[in-house]
Amino acid sequence: MMKKKIIHLSLFTSAFFLISCGGGNKASDESTAEKKEEIETFVEKEFTYPLPTAFEVSQMLSNANTTYSPEIVNDPANSDKYIATWQKAANLGVYGADLSYAATFDKTQETIDFLDVSKKLIDDLNITSAFNESMAQRIENNMDNVDSLIFIVTESFYDTYNYLNQNGEEKTSILVIAGSVIEGLHITCELVKMSENKGELMAVLANQKAQVDKLVELMENHKDDVNVSKVLPNLRFISLTYEQLGEGTEMTEGQFSDIANSVKEMRDHIVG
Repeated sequence: MMKKKIIHLSLFTSAFFLISCGGGNKASDESTAEKKEEIETFVEKEFTYPLPTAFEVSQMLSNANTTYSPEIVNDPANSDKYIATWQKAANLGVYGADLSYAATFDKTQETIDFLDVSKKLIDDLNITSAFNESMAQRIENNMDNVDSLIFIVTESFYDTYNYLNQNGEEKTSILVIAGSVIEGLHITCELVKMSENKGELMAVLANQKAQVDKLVELMENHKDDVNVSKVLPNLRFISLTYEQLGEGTEMTEGQFSDIANSVKEMRDHIVG
């Protein structure tokens, strides 16, 4: 079982079925700043965050003056072709990252679509025993308030992590994390290709090296698992391509090409 301190906010996609929302209306979310500080204080005491969150990656992209590009996310219709457990778990993470990306750029319908397909995969994976329908409703009620949306998602991480691990689903949680990390890398790479501001976006990509290394470390603990073994080799290769950066955040065109190609190979393997 993974240690409690190792938690990744991309697991928010599974969190829809975990949190007790206590009414979940807009009025209760108006005190977002105060409640956010309370949650952050709680989380600070319980965990360290070794990986950037899906929302944090999206915020970095937003701060780099990028825009939402629908052609680079995973079409929700693709969910019907995911049959194997590892595909469903990894793509739950993929759609979670896409949800964060859409929400960050105020894409209401897209956010709802990714929320719906995430719920479908949660059902398919049979990890819905604690699902609380008010979570989805609360998210929909706060589509126009990114800060509230982030808070609602953050609020559920502790219960998500505990549920998956206490119910013997630690390997599932790792696969969800992997899908989210890879989709974040994919979105960043594609935006670099489309942007004239490549330097700043390459720095965002370089800053994701640590999460790749940490994810490899987590997955190595379960390398003999049949589902984990479906994605670990590709992830190792991505980590290897990142090694050429050293400790810096600057990246040459050639280094970017190597990383982008390795990310594309793994993302294609997951998304199909």
